Amino acid sequence: MTKLFRDVDYYVVQASNSTQREFELDFADVIHMYDVAQLELMTEDNKCLILSWDEKGYFKSYFVDQETSKTILVNQVIETLREIDVDGETLQYIIEKVGMTDQVLRQLVMNNPYTDTSDLLEEKVRLSDEYLRSLSKNN
Repeated sequence: MTKLFRDVDYYVVQASNSTQREFELDFADVIHMYDVAQLELMTEDNKCLILSWDEKGYFKSYFVDQETSKTILVNQVIETLREIDVDGETLQYIIEKVGMTDQVLRQLVMNNPYTDTSDLLEEKVRLSDEYLRSLSKNN
């Protein structure tokens, strides 16, 4: 038996063939937000789908909210990182792999107090100087 892929089209077809109440009962496990005239759910292809219903409870329209989809995915990534108790080196590796090192460095430097940044720079210079001195002593 093959598993149905539950994308936007799947849920729109299901909503079109049922009342709001029936749909809510059938898909309660994937619905993120209920309202009188609409509901919000996340599809298996990570799209936030908002389904609207008329006053009689019949399917009216749908909308795919890309920003909410991204927010939900970001929150899932954060939760996963917390679950695995990610350390600094692993997080640095992830940032490097997604090509964000320069941007993250700039944002952290620009958003932190000047004293924090200057203290770190002084430490980096001191450690570099100590390392160079140790190299020259060994040669």
